[in-house]
Amino acid sequence: MKTVRRKRSGQSAKVEDSSLTTFSSDLLTPEEERELLTSFWDCKSELVRVLVRTFNRELQASRPPLEPWPMAQFIREHCTDERCEVMAVRRLRDRYVHYKHRLASANIRLAAHVAKRFRHHSLAYSDLLQEAVCGLMQAIDRFDVSHGTRLATYATWWIRQTLQIAVARQSHLVSLSPHHLQELGLLQQESEALAHGGKHLPSPQELASRTGSSLEHLTHLQTATRTPVSLNAVLDDDSDFKLTEAMPDTGTLVMQENNERQEALSFLMENLRPRERKVLDLRFGLTGHGTHSLRQIGHLLRISKERVRQIQNRALEKLKANAERVGWEPTLLLE
Repeated sequence: MKTVRRKRSGQSAKVEDSSLTTFSSDLLTPEEERELLTSFWDCKSELVRVLVRTFNRELQASRPPLEPWPMAQFIREHCTDERCEVMAVRRLRDRYVHYKHRLASANIRLAAHVAKRFRHHSLAYSDLLQEAVCGLMQAIDRFDVSHGTRLATYATWWIRQTLQIAVARQSHLVSLSPHHLQELGLLQQESEALAHGGKHLPSPQELASRTGSSLEHLTHLQTATRTPVSLNAVLDDDSDFKLTEAMPDTGTLVMQENNERQEALSFLMENLRPRERKVLDLRFGLTGHGTHSLRQIGHLLRISKERVRQIQNRALEKLKANAERVGWEPTLLLE
């Protein structure tokens, strides 16, 4: 029995040079889709066989099972440009790409339709459409023609899952893996179940015991997904007091601390002899003229290196004793 096909402009029944083919976004009839999927499966199987047969020594150990997804991964990994220099491999690879792109073009409207449902999220529609196409291509790689279902039915789930993961990653400042996103979904379900059942908000300990996670991991996950707060947010609706006004000025605190340390050091060094002050100044750069080695200081003061060390140690001991006498921490003076 012959299958009657509707005529469409730009659609060809036979595959010629894939580089010269213009793909149409026209929908396929169930018969056309079934025939195209069968051709795609036959081409995929033949491409795997030719690769293994041609490069038997390299690929025999990596030969995949006759399942759609392992075979697609095998082709993606091992069908390189170098191996496509073999005419048989290149011809099959071109047919494989043609069939796959034709299936994707025929279902591109489905990807756009599902992506529109996520437009109220943080991603732009162009990014949503790109993620939806990625989900569609993965569905084509995973689809088993023997199941008897439509490709659109199978692809809808993969497109939606890809979009959900993309939106969830953009919803948090910290990028989360799909595993962590799944844990967040389970955490939300358990939290809602405990809240409805016990009429109270569950504690972190209860959530940890219900989800099987440690309390530390649960706290870390909740911290990573915490809603960000703007520094310009108003703390009270009845006033204009902003969060930035309640934050300490770290720059001013550091400057004040440095000034206090400099004043304390100057006060303590007043009890030192002029040569001792000079040695500490040159050794530690207290006046901003840089540090010097013991040999350099000895050359400037016309004394030996060992004598400079003795003067330095005696001066530091005096500073330490003076600081302890007035109740200051001596280790903070020369930081």
